[in-house]
Amino acid sequence: MSSDHLPVESRIKGKALAQELGLQGLAPDLPDVGGGLRIGFVGIGVSGIGFQNTCDPCFKDRVIQFTDNATWTRGTHTTRIGGELRWGHTDDLRQAANLFGSATFTNRYTNHPYADFLLGIPNSVARNFPTVPFERLIRTYSTWVSDEWKVTPRLTLTAGLRYQLYAVPRDKNGRAALFDPATSSIVVPDGSLKLVSPLLPTGYIKVVEAGQAGYANSLLEMDKNNFAPRLGVAWRPFGANTVIRAGAGIYYDNAPPDPALGANVPFLIAEPAYTNTATNPLAFPVVFPTSVAGPTTIAIPRGSRKDLRVPRTGQYTLTIEHQRWDMGFRATYTGTNTRQGIFRRDINQPVADSRPYSEKPRPFPNYPGITYGDNGSGHQYHGFSIEVERRMKKGFAWQAYYTLARDIGDLEHNESPEDAYNRARERAAWGSLPTHRFSANSIIELPFGKGRQWMNKAHWLADGVLGGWLLSGIYNYERGNFISPSWTGADPTGTRFAAGGQRAVVTLRPDQLRDPNLDNPTIARWFDVSAFGAPPIGRFGTSAKGVIISTPINVFHASLAKNFTFRERLRIKLEALGTNVLNHPNYAAPNTSITAGVAAGTVTAVIDRNAKFDSANTREFQLQLRIEW
Repeated sequence: MSSDHLPVESRIKGKALAQELGLQGLAPDLPDVGGGLRIGFVGIGVSGIGFQNTCDPCFKDRVIQFTDNATWTRGTHTTRIGGELRWGHTDDLRQAANLFGSATFTNRYTNHPYADFLLGIPNSVARNFPTVPFERLIRTYSTWVSDEWKVTPRLTLTAGLRYQLYAVPRDKNGRAALFDPATSSIVVPDGSLKLVSPLLPTGYIKVVEAGQAGYANSLLEMDKNNFAPRLGVAWRPFGANTVIRAGAGIYYDNAPPDPALGANVPFLIAEPAYTNTATNPLAFPVVFPTSVAGPTTIAIPRGSRKDLRVPRTGQYTLTIEHQRWDMGFRATYTGTNTRQGIFRRDINQPVADSRPYSEKPRPFPNYPGITYGDNGSGHQYHGFSIEVERRMKKGFAWQAYYTLARDIGDLEHNESPEDAYNRARERAAWGSLPTHRFSANSIIELPFGKGRQWMNKAHWLADGVLGGWLLSGIYNYERGNFISPSWTGADPTGTRFAAGGQRAVVTLRPDQLRDPNLDNPTIARWFDVSAFGAPPIGRFGTSAKGVIISTPINVFHASLAKNFTFRERLRIKLEALGTNVLNHPNYAAPNTSITAGVAAGTVTAVIDRNAKFDSANTREFQLQLRIEW
């Protein structure tokens, strides 16, 4: 690609631009990347000017993968064995936003921000040091064996076992950190103390090496117990028209847990912004003073139990299939469960009571919130589905599916509970899974033209125009998802940070007074807002997650198509496509904030076209012509 086609930020090198402008006070050893000085204004309706720092590329991913399989067949047994080795290496090359400095102008010196800018006297300035190199290494190893046994012509059994070993992800340069609650210190790998940022506040928190704190050098212990058995059966007890299939297995997450890696505290610490002085202020080309006090506090890296386990999922299914009347029937039960899921909680949260945050004791009173990773969260899914299929016969084919499902869970993928001491409050119907889903599709050969009921002997011209058309349609319906109410106000629990006896403004779940769901919801009143109330001082709200049933999906698409064949090698397909042909509106979720005033409980938007169902709202028609030869 020529430089003329690159973004402006990529063609303008920030280091060279800073040198040409004579900017002084930037961090040393700036990298040669795209970007430039960032300028911001306050009070004139202009957000700012400048360049976004760029990288090309921003990430480098390299994967080495070796897989081998062997199959052995003897008599009624087919045995397979195999193994896989996978080494991943990811480089993060992104830089901080203020690498080449930023300056914000107000009306502080001339009563007008732009006049201050013309004088080159900012109200505040900031800079960032170059990001430390981050090279993430992941190593995974797995092996498996399975045996398929044809017990009889009607019965087949399959059994297998897979073993997976995940090495704890690490940074190639030794930058990894965890907070150790036992010693109130940050733990880093052996030999990494020399990499700690000089901006670490003196006396604020100790940083010790892994061996000194009793940790493995990887900071987390490798989970070596990831055995995953599988079992399956296929049985035809009543002849060829009925088959029963069942299976069960255990599966492990592909992403093993890891400590805080790379450009994080204590290896990279942000320098505080500098507010200009009222007298003798610094002015361009100086964009940062020669010395500035470092931070007095820093964020604490997350903690974790040393033996954090890899989450696992159990899956089990039973299916009965039957063929009759030129139709296929299928009934399926599917269950899945997630165990030892990883969630995070604030181990420095005070208990909920009527006292404000600043008056409460905390486990680590010198530090802010501290996130701690632990195992224990999970899900339990049950689903029953029925499918009926009629293959093409006499110009007509169709399929229909119905699923009744429920997923009960609490937290997943490092989510945190509202109350660190009460994870049980988070257990509820999972929001993204509707209870009822129905889908149907069909194809109809219109009965005109050669080989069909009418116009079988029509002239080739009439057959070319009127014969051979296919009409198809797809219908989808989903009941609304489970969504959660929210309330915003002064923290009634005293568990969120605020200084000087104040209460922070927070967003929490409210008290639930009764069922909020209406028999006949409208877009102006989708649920009963008065069914919720503000939580009183001293505790969290009583509402669970997912107590409001959101808006459903109801959409029908259709198409009309015909294939024209000329000789053997030339085909033309003409197709008219209609999306949401019934023009049925599909609405986005209502506003669930009960403190949103008149907007509370109202639906104000339709589903994004690029979201769950493409073109779910806009009725569109397209005419397509495809030529193949």
